Amino acid sequence: MRKQRFTLWLIIAIFVVAIYSIFYFKLFFVATKQEQSVTVILKSMNVRMDFWQAVSRGAEAAAKEMGLELDVQGPLQENDADDQLRILEEAIEREPEAIVIAPIVDERMPKALAKVRSSGIRLVVINTLIDMTPTPVIVSNDHLEAGRLAGEAALIATQGIPSVAILSDYENSKMSDERLTGLQDTLKNYKDSVQGVYYVNDSEEKAYRIAEKLLASDKAFNTFITLNESATLGVAKVLQEQKKAGQINLIGFDSTVDEIQLLESGTLKAAVIQKPFNMGYLGVKTALKLIDGKKTDPITYIESNVITKENMYTAENQKLLFPFINK
Repeated sequence: MRKQRFTLWLIIAIFVVAIYSIFYFKLFFVATKQEQSVTVILKSMNVRMDFWQAVSRGAEAAAKEMGLELDVQGPLQENDADDQLRILEEAIEREPEAIVIAPIVDERMPKALAKVRSSGIRLVVINTLIDMTPTPVIVSNDHLEAGRLAGEAALIATQGIPSVAILSDYENSKMSDERLTGLQDTLKNYKDSVQGVYYVNDSEEKAYRIAEKLLASDKAFNTFITLNESATLGVAKVLQEQKKAGQINLIGFDSTVDEIQLLESGTLKAAVIQKPFNMGYLGVKTALKLIDGKKTDPITYIESNVITKENMYTAENQKLLFPFINK
Protein backbone atom coordinates (compact mmCIF):
# COMPACT_ATOMS: atom_id res chain seq x y z
CA MET A 1 0.00 0.00 0.00
CA ARG A 2 2.80 2.39 0.96
CA LYS A 3 4.63 1.46 -2.19
CA GLN A 4 1.58 2.30 -4.33
CA ARG A 5 1.12 5.62 -2.48
CA PHE A 6 4.80 6.47 -3.00
CA THR A 7 4.49 5.66 -6.70
CA LEU A 8 1.40 7.88 -6.98
CA TRP A 9 3.14 10.81 -5.28
CA LEU A 10 6.19 10.30 -7.52
CA ILE A 11 4.02 10.47 -10.65
CA ILE A 12 2.31 13.62 -9.35
CA ALA A 13 5.70 15.21 -8.58
CA ILE A 14 7.01 14.41 -12.07
CA PHE A 15 3.84 15.83 -13.59
CA VAL A 16 4.14 19.07 -11.57
CA VAL A 17 7.80 19.46 -12.52
CA ALA A 18 6.93 18.91 -16.21
CA ILE A 19 4.14 21.50 -16.10
CA TYR A 20 6.42 23.98 -14.30
CA SER A 21 9.19 23.42 -16.86
CA ILE A 22 6.84 24.07 -19.78
CA PHE A 23 5.49 27.18 -18.08
CA TYR A 24 9.01 28.44 -17.33
CA PHE A 25 10.10 27.84 -20.92
CA LYS A 26 7.17 29.76 -22.36
CA LEU A 27 7.40 32.55 -19.84
CA PHE A 28 11.12 33.22 -20.11
CA PHE A 29 12.61 31.63 -23.22
CA VAL A 30 9.82 32.54 -25.64
CA ALA A 31 9.59 36.02 -24.20
CA THR A 32 13.30 36.45 -24.76
CA LYS A 33 12.93 35.36 -28.36
CA GLN A 34 10.13 37.84 -28.96
CA GLU A 35 12.22 40.61 -27.44
CA GLN A 36 14.87 40.14 -30.13
CA SER A 37 14.44 43.11 -32.42
CA VAL A 38 15.82 43.80 -35.88
CA THR A 39 15.46 47.01 -37.89
CA VAL A 40 15.77 46.76 -41.66
CA ILE A 41 16.53 49.97 -43.55
CA LEU A 42 16.06 49.80 -47.31
CA LYS A 43 17.03 52.22 -50.07
CA SER A 44 13.36 52.85 -50.79
CA MET A 45 9.94 51.99 -49.37
CA ASN A 46 8.18 53.12 -52.56
CA VAL A 47 5.49 50.52 -53.30
CA ARG A 48 6.29 50.85 -57.01
CA MET A 49 9.87 49.70 -56.45
CA ASP A 50 9.39 45.96 -56.95
CA PHE A 51 12.96 45.10 -55.99
CA TRP A 52 12.80 46.69 -52.52
CA GLN A 53 9.29 45.41 -51.91
CA ALA A 54 10.63 41.90 -52.53
CA VAL A 55 13.52 42.50 -50.11
CA SER A 56 10.99 43.62 -47.50
CA ARG A 57 8.88 40.49 -48.02
CA GLY A 58 11.93 38.30 -47.57
CA ALA A 59 12.86 40.06 -44.33
CA GLU A 60 9.30 39.69 -43.04
CA ALA A 61 9.30 35.97 -43.87
CA ALA A 62 12.52 35.41 -41.88
CA ALA A 63 11.21 37.43 -38.92
CA LYS A 64 7.95 35.47 -38.84
CA GLU A 65 9.82 32.17 -39.02
CA MET A 66 12.18 33.11 -36.17
CA GLY A 67 9.69 34.98 -33.97
CA LEU A 68 11.52 38.30 -34.21
CA GLU A 69 10.22 41.82 -33.77
CA LEU A 70 10.88 43.46 -37.14
CA ASP A 71 10.77 47.10 -38.21
CA VAL A 72 11.24 47.83 -41.93
CA GLN A 73 11.89 51.44 -42.97
CA GLY A 74 13.46 53.48 -45.74
CA PRO A 75 13.17 56.72 -47.70
CA LEU A 76 10.58 57.14 -50.44
CA GLN A 77 13.17 58.00 -53.09
CA GLU A 78 15.92 55.48 -53.78
CA ASN A 79 18.67 58.12 -53.89
CA ASP A 80 17.58 60.17 -50.85
CA ALA A 81 20.69 59.76 -48.69
CA ASP A 82 19.66 62.55 -46.31
CA ASP A 83 16.43 60.79 -45.38
CA GLN A 84 18.08 57.39 -45.06
CA LEU A 85 20.71 58.82 -42.72
CA ARG A 86 17.95 60.40 -40.62
CA ILE A 87 16.11 57.06 -40.44
CA LEU A 88 19.35 55.32 -39.45
CA GLU A 89 20.04 57.85 -36.69
CA GLU A 90 16.54 57.37 -35.26
CA ALA A 91 16.94 53.59 -35.42
CA ILE A 92 20.20 53.79 -33.44
CA GLU A 93 18.41 55.80 -30.73
CA ARG A 94 15.77 53.02 -30.40
CA GLU A 95 18.59 50.50 -29.81
CA PRO A 96 17.40 47.38 -31.66
CA GLU A 97 19.63 44.35 -31.27
CA ALA A 98 20.56 44.46 -34.96
CA ILE A 99 20.29 46.76 -37.96
CA VAL A 100 20.20 45.38 -41.50
CA ILE A 101 20.75 48.14 -44.06
CA ALA A 102 21.05 48.59 -47.81
CA PRO A 103 23.08 51.83 -47.68
CA ILE A 104 22.75 54.56 -50.25
CA VAL A 105 26.20 55.55 -51.50
CA ASP A 106 27.17 58.70 -49.60
CA GLU A 107 30.43 59.90 -48.04
CA ARG A 108 28.68 60.24 -44.65
CA MET A 109 27.48 56.65 -44.57
CA PRO A 110 30.62 54.86 -43.22
CA LYS A 111 30.70 57.17 -40.18
CA ALA A 112 26.99 56.61 -39.55
CA LEU A 113 27.41 52.84 -39.75
CA ALA A 114 30.41 53.01 -37.41
CA LYS A 115 28.04 54.59 -34.88
CA VAL A 116 25.79 51.54 -35.15
CA ARG A 117 28.68 49.38 -34.02
CA SER A 118 29.85 51.73 -31.27
CA SER A 119 26.29 51.66 -29.89
CA GLY A 120 26.55 47.89 -29.42
CA ILE A 121 24.09 47.13 -32.23
CA ARG A 122 24.90 44.26 -34.60
CA LEU A 123 25.28 45.40 -38.22
CA VAL A 124 24.50 43.59 -41.47
CA VAL A 125 24.93 45.37 -44.81
CA ILE A 126 22.91 44.10 -47.77
CA ASN A 127 23.01 44.74 -51.52
CA THR A 128 25.74 47.42 -51.55
CA LEU A 129 29.35 46.84 -50.58
CA ILE A 130 30.78 49.67 -48.49
CA ASP A 131 34.30 50.68 -47.46
CA MET A 132 34.60 50.29 -43.67
CA THR A 133 37.25 49.00 -41.30
CA PRO A 134 36.66 46.39 -40.13
CA THR A 135 34.44 45.26 -43.01
CA PRO A 136 30.85 44.62 -41.88
CA VAL A 137 29.04 41.33 -42.37
CA ILE A 138 27.57 41.47 -45.87
CA VAL A 139 24.70 39.74 -47.68
CA SER A 140 24.71 40.75 -51.33
CA ASN A 141 24.10 39.71 -54.87
CA ASP A 142 27.33 38.74 -56.60
CA HIS A 143 27.52 41.77 -58.90
CA LEU A 144 30.82 40.68 -60.45
CA GLU A 145 29.31 37.37 -61.51
CA ALA A 146 26.13 39.13 -62.67
CA GLY A 147 28.26 41.27 -64.98
CA ARG A 148 29.89 38.15 -66.39
CA LEU A 149 26.44 36.67 -67.03
CA ALA A 150 25.43 39.81 -68.95
CA GLY A 151 28.57 39.48 -71.06
CA GLU A 152 27.81 35.84 -71.81
CA ALA A 153 24.25 36.79 -72.79
CA ALA A 154 25.71 39.34 -75.23
CA LEU A 155 27.96 36.69 -76.77
CA ILE A 156 25.00 34.38 -77.29
CA ALA A 157 22.80 37.15 -78.72
CA THR A 158 25.50 38.28 -81.18
CA GLN A 159 26.74 34.78 -82.05
CA GLY A 160 30.18 35.62 -80.72
CA ILE A 161 30.58 38.99 -82.48
CA PRO A 162 29.72 41.54 -79.76
CA SER A 163 29.86 45.28 -80.37
CA VAL A 164 28.50 46.78 -77.19
CA ALA A 165 27.48 50.17 -75.80
CA ILE A 166 27.21 50.06 -71.99
CA LEU A 167 24.94 52.39 -70.00
CA SER A 168 25.58 52.54 -66.25
CA ASP A 169 24.09 54.71 -63.49
CA TYR A 170 26.78 56.63 -61.52
CA GLU A 171 30.55 56.66 -61.90
CA ASN A 172 30.96 56.18 -58.13
CA SER A 173 28.50 53.30 -57.81
CA LYS A 174 30.45 50.34 -56.43
CA MET A 175 27.67 47.93 -57.41
CA SER A 176 27.65 49.08 -61.05
CA ASP A 177 31.46 49.13 -61.12
CA GLU A 178 31.50 45.46 -60.16
CA ARG A 179 28.94 44.64 -62.85
CA LEU A 180 31.02 46.58 -65.36
CA THR A 181 34.21 44.77 -64.31
CA GLY A 182 32.56 41.36 -64.70
CA LEU A 183 31.15 42.37 -68.07
CA GLN A 184 34.47 43.68 -69.38
CA ASP A 185 36.23 40.56 -68.11
CA THR A 186 33.92 38.39 -70.22
CA LEU A 187 34.37 40.53 -73.36
CA LYS A 188 38.11 41.29 -73.03
CA ASN A 189 39.17 38.64 -75.53
CA TYR A 190 36.84 40.01 -78.22
CA LYS A 191 38.52 42.84 -80.13
CA ASP A 192 36.71 46.20 -80.08
CA SER A 193 33.75 44.59 -78.35
CA VAL A 194 33.07 47.57 -76.05
CA GLN A 195 32.30 50.77 -77.99
CA GLY A 196 31.88 52.93 -74.90
CA VAL A 197 30.63 53.27 -71.33
CA TYR A 198 28.07 56.00 -70.61
CA TYR A 199 26.67 57.20 -67.28
CA VAL A 200 23.00 58.18 -67.02
CA ASN A 201 22.88 59.16 -63.32
CA ASP A 202 19.90 56.86 -62.75
CA SER A 203 17.86 58.94 -65.20
CA GLU A 204 15.59 57.28 -67.77
CA GLU A 205 15.48 60.53 -69.72
CA LYS A 206 19.28 60.79 -69.89
CA ALA A 207 19.52 57.15 -71.00
CA TYR A 208 17.00 57.91 -73.74
CA ARG A 209 19.04 60.88 -75.01
CA ILE A 210 22.34 58.98 -74.96
CA ALA A 211 20.85 56.03 -76.83
CA GLU A 212 19.24 58.37 -79.34
CA LYS A 213 22.59 60.03 -80.07
CA LEU A 214 24.38 56.69 -80.36
CA LEU A 215 21.84 55.38 -82.84
CA ALA A 216 22.23 58.56 -84.92
CA SER A 217 26.05 58.34 -84.87
CA ASP A 218 28.33 56.35 -87.11
CA LYS A 219 29.27 53.96 -84.29
CA ALA A 220 28.82 50.37 -85.39
CA PHE A 221 27.35 48.36 -82.53
CA ASN A 222 24.77 45.62 -82.19
CA THR A 223 24.01 45.56 -78.47
CA PHE A 224 23.08 47.85 -75.60
CA ILE A 225 23.89 46.53 -72.12
CA THR A 226 22.17 48.54 -69.39
CA LEU A 227 23.30 48.04 -65.79
CA ASN A 228 20.17 49.33 -64.03
CA GLU A 229 16.43 49.71 -64.59
CA SER A 230 16.28 53.39 -65.55
CA ALA A 231 18.93 52.87 -68.26
CA THR A 232 17.03 49.83 -69.56
CA LEU A 233 13.72 51.69 -69.81
CA GLY A 234 15.28 54.71 -71.51
CA VAL A 235 17.03 52.63 -74.17
CA ALA A 236 13.97 50.43 -74.71
CA LYS A 237 11.84 53.49 -75.44
CA VAL A 238 14.23 54.65 -78.17
CA LEU A 239 14.42 51.19 -79.75
CA GLN A 240 10.63 50.92 -79.83
CA GLU A 241 10.15 54.39 -81.26
CA GLN A 242 12.74 53.82 -84.00
CA LYS A 243 11.44 50.30 -84.64
CA LYS A 244 14.85 48.81 -83.92
CA ALA A 245 13.72 46.51 -81.11
CA GLY A 246 14.99 43.06 -82.02
CA GLN A 247 17.46 44.44 -84.56
CA ILE A 248 19.71 45.79 -81.82
CA ASN A 249 19.99 43.65 -78.71
CA LEU A 250 19.11 45.06 -75.30
CA ILE A 251 20.42 43.24 -72.23
CA GLY A 252 19.46 44.64 -68.82
CA PHE A 253 19.26 43.93 -65.11
CA ASP A 254 16.36 43.29 -62.70
CA SER A 255 12.76 42.19 -63.19
CA THR A 256 10.35 45.05 -62.63
CA VAL A 257 6.87 44.89 -64.15
CA ASP A 258 8.00 47.14 -67.02
CA GLU A 259 11.04 44.98 -67.73
CA ILE A 260 8.97 41.79 -67.72
CA GLN A 261 6.73 43.36 -70.36
CA LEU A 262 9.83 44.27 -72.39
CA LEU A 263 10.96 40.63 -72.21
CA GLU A 264 7.56 39.42 -73.38
CA SER A 265 7.59 41.82 -76.34
CA GLY A 266 11.14 40.87 -77.33
CA THR A 267 12.47 44.42 -76.85
CA LEU A 268 14.61 43.17 -73.97
CA LYS A 269 16.68 40.26 -75.25
CA ALA A 270 17.80 39.10 -71.81
CA ALA A 271 17.68 40.26 -68.20
CA VAL A 272 20.05 39.35 -65.40
CA ILE A 273 17.68 38.67 -62.52
CA GLN A 274 18.69 39.00 -58.89
CA LYS A 275 16.91 37.42 -55.94
CA PRO A 276 15.83 40.27 -53.68
CA PHE A 277 13.49 38.09 -51.61
CA ASN A 278 16.42 35.83 -50.73
CA MET A 279 18.56 38.84 -49.84
CA GLY A 280 16.00 40.18 -47.37
CA TYR A 281 15.48 36.72 -45.89
CA LEU A 282 19.18 35.93 -45.47
CA GLY A 283 19.92 39.45 -44.21
CA VAL A 284 17.59 38.99 -41.25
CA LYS A 285 18.71 35.38 -40.65
CA THR A 286 22.33 36.58 -40.56
CA ALA A 287 21.40 39.33 -38.09
CA LEU A 288 19.84 36.71 -35.80
CA LYS A 289 23.06 34.67 -35.88
CA LEU A 290 25.00 37.74 -34.77
CA ILE A 291 22.49 38.38 -31.97
CA ASP A 292 22.84 34.79 -30.78
CA GLY A 293 26.65 34.99 -30.91
CA LYS A 294 26.93 32.40 -33.66
CA LYS A 295 29.63 32.31 -36.32
CA THR A 296 28.66 33.94 -39.61
CA ASP A 297 30.37 34.13 -42.99
CA PRO A 298 31.91 37.58 -43.60
CA ILE A 299 30.05 37.76 -46.91
CA THR A 300 27.14 35.77 -48.31
CA TYR A 301 26.69 35.99 -52.07
CA ILE A 302 23.36 35.36 -53.78
CA GLU A 303 23.50 34.08 -57.34
CA SER A 304 21.74 35.67 -60.32
CA ASN A 305 19.98 34.10 -63.31
CA VAL A 306 19.63 35.10 -66.96
CA ILE A 307 16.02 35.27 -68.13
CA THR A 308 15.03 35.44 -71.79
CA LYS A 309 11.72 35.40 -73.65
CA GLU A 310 12.38 31.73 -74.42
CA ASN A 311 12.84 30.58 -70.80
CA MET A 312 10.76 33.11 -68.84
CA TYR A 313 7.73 30.83 -68.61
CA THR A 314 9.44 27.90 -66.87
CA ALA A 315 8.19 27.23 -63.34
CA GLU A 316 11.54 28.13 -61.77
CA ASN A 317 11.87 31.41 -63.63
CA GLN A 318 8.27 32.38 -62.91
CA LYS A 319 9.17 32.16 -59.22
CA LEU A 320 12.02 34.61 -59.81
CA LEU A 321 9.91 37.01 -61.86
CA PHE A 322 6.94 36.97 -59.49
CA PRO A 323 8.32 36.37 -55.96
CA PHE A 324 5.25 37.86 -54.22
CA ILE A 325 2.98 35.24 -55.75
CA ASN A 326 5.29 32.28 -55.29
CA LYS A 327 6.55 33.04 -51.78
